[in-house]
Amino acid sequence: MKHLFTSKKQCKQIFIVIICIFDYNIRSKKRNMKIEIWSDIICPFCYIGLTKLEMALQQSASKPAAEIIWKSYQLNPDYPEDAPAMPTYDYLVQTKGMSMDDVVAMTSQLSAQGKELGIDLNFEKAIVVNTKKAHRLIHFAQAQQKGTQIKKALFKAHFTDGLDVNNNEVLIAIATQEQLSAQDVKNLLESDEFAYDVAQDIQEGVSLGLRGVPFFVFDRKYAIPGAQPMEVFHNTINECLASQPAPLERRGEEGPSCDPETGKCE
Repeated sequence: MKHLFTSKKQCKQIFIVIICIFDYNIRSKKRNMKIEIWSDIICPFCYIGLTKLEMALQQSASKPAAEIIWKSYQLNPDYPEDAPAMPTYDYLVQTKGMSMDDVVAMTSQLSAQGKELGIDLNFEKAIVVNTKKAHRLIHFAQAQQKGTQIKKALFKAHFTDGLDVNNNEVLIAIATQEQLSAQDVKNLLESDEFAYDVAQDIQEGVSLGLRGVPFFVFDRKYAIPGAQPMEVFHNTINECLASQPAPLERRGEEGPSCDPETGKCE
């Protein structure tokens, strides 16, 4: 019987090629990662935290394919849904016991942090409203794989443009810019669809240890409370990709976040 290969050298070369192809196929497959994010549209650290997360994912050598799941949280759930909007500065002074000087100092620091990340936080234009309707829109968009696009558009509308994210016309305009049906969104906003989901999200977050937002949960293995330094996001992504399922573990101390009780973002 003739040998398939004429020499041991040929066998060795082909064996090496097979190993290299196998290794390439393994390495080229992106690891799917599920990241749940509890946040509110009017929370500056939520905007900052999302930006840090996106940067960390882009910079990751493993290039993981991340599925972002948006979870609702309201910093001001008792703000009446039909109440007129209030300037952020005035709201913090009147309801959170902060002086105007303290408010300006806090928001100036936040604006500086946002600028370093390429986002505009214009607190002099931002207004406080009830965000439940906006959260229902995010749930609607998420069902159509457009949750992150709508969330980012809402952040920009609130912090950069100073728009009323409780106003139906504003929300419909934002939705249509992301190719969602204006009529479907109008019907949504005129109903109570996804209101239960918003409430359930909040209860679920509290049960997982949420004390402020943002709150990031990676594959139900690791939790990042607050807008932590970039290093924490990098390390958590890498460890999440390498680890096996385990009970939820908090990463780092409580990071910069917005406190629903005091209203302070620090």
